[in-house]
Amino acid sequence: MDALLVVTKVTGAIVSDSNNENKLREKAQGLPQLPGVYLMKDELGIVLYVGKAARLRNRVISYFSRPGEGLTNHDVKTDLMVSKISDFDAIIVESEFEALILENSLIKQYMPRYNIKLRDDKGYPVIRVDVKTEYPMFKIIANAGDDGALYLGPYGGRQDTRKAIAAVSKALKLPTCGKNIKQILGKQRPCLNHDMGNCRAYCQKAELADDYRNAVAAAIDVFQGKTGSLIKKLTKEMTNASDSLNFEIAAVLRDRIKAIKVIQQKQFFTEEPIEEHAALYKEKVLKTHQWLEKALKLESTPDRIEAFDISNTGSSNIVGSMIVFVKGKPLKKDYRRFKIRTKKGQDDYACMSEVVSRRIKRYLANDEKFLPLPDIMLIDGGANHAKVVYNLLTELEVNLPVFGMVKDEKHKTKALVTPDGEEIGLAANPAVFALIGTIQEEAHRFAVEYHRSLRTKTMLGKGQPPSSAMTPSSAEGGKKGI
Repeated sequence: MDALLVVTKVTGAIVSDSNNENKLREKAQGLPQLPGVYLMKDELGIVLYVGKAARLRNRVISYFSRPGEGLTNHDVKTDLMVSKISDFDAIIVESEFEALILENSLIKQYMPRYNIKLRDDKGYPVIRVDVKTEYPMFKIIANAGDDGALYLGPYGGRQDTRKAIAAVSKALKLPTCGKNIKQILGKQRPCLNHDMGNCRAYCQKAELADDYRNAVAAAIDVFQGKTGSLIKKLTKEMTNASDSLNFEIAAVLRDRIKAIKVIQQKQFFTEEPIEEHAALYKEKVLKTHQWLEKALKLESTPDRIEAFDISNTGSSNIVGSMIVFVKGKPLKKDYRRFKIRTKKGQDDYACMSEVVSRRIKRYLANDEKFLPLPDIMLIDGGANHAKVVYNLLTELEVNLPVFGMVKDEKHKTKALVTPDGEEIGLAANPAVFALIGTIQEEAHRFAVEYHRSLRTKTMLGKGQPPSSAMTPSSAEGGKKGI
């Protein structure tokens, strides 16, 4: 493991048992409010526990808190450990990410008695990456196996591990969608992550396979704490590419070096993300929504978008879906699905009218599962679909902007359309094009999955086709209905 920038040790052995706690408190007070790792030791100098902290002073001093100071009480195991602490060392690093990596390394080195879970790798997940495959992916699993794959960590709990993968993947523009790149290669358009600058869209061209593997190798080095040697290696490759007039490759390597330096400098594991990539993402989402505000002539910048779709393969098991995007991301807890119960046959307009009517009436009844109303309502279909919904909303005295989502001959979203038939093209703005396309595909997916599940139950005799006798309580809701 490379040296992690400036390493500072705080020492000074404690020898008096009578005032040991006071001296430990005094020593902890001298620690900086910086990220780092601390090592608790007994009177023989044996390491009892290794921990990490975003703010060393706050974390270490909490072990030696006095009654009535409002600090968290310890459990029995921690109290027993604290009673044995005679001294501690603290290592200051540049970021919480480096503290995470260093903590893992020191636990493996010292095998502390009180780091039970991380010491034997039990209880905490690890990261698995099969470097032998053409497109290696980082996956979180419970335990390391003996299958020839590379295992990294553990890096604390599942949440810490998930954040670590997300941070490194975003910095190096690796995909986080979880899709099998080889299976979808060239078959789908780039997703919103690519338009937001967070992914190189390796799923588009087979020629990018080597660069993908290089990015994965760089990510592995970051996870192993080898950022120093990695930056030197990439800098040399960038210089060689520039000398050979391969400026496109040199630019990719330059951005990769910059991203790795960001990982060194920023704290990825705070409650509020502060890395510049998160700020950039928010800025691009805002610009995307501001474009919609201007192009659609809205009164304000839209935040919440709802989209509706109908799925059927006949006159039975007809269903509708309602999906929700907030700030450019799906809000799946607010997804709702509907069994069509008042109309028979493949009348798309009537089915859409029923779904939206039921959604709005639940809102008007103050049903919290249908609050709030969206800023924009998008309907799968053309101007006629949008007109049907617009007329319905007018009857219900609800004022909402409604637009249809129009597809091209390849069944891809190409435009939005008003109830009066005015089309607003999306191709001029790739981010908006990707966002609306993603929303339409998600609404379709959610409807089709529900329709297929009902059709399968009907065919297997485990369910009944929907009918007008179905009770309202089972008609709409999330994955299990309300």
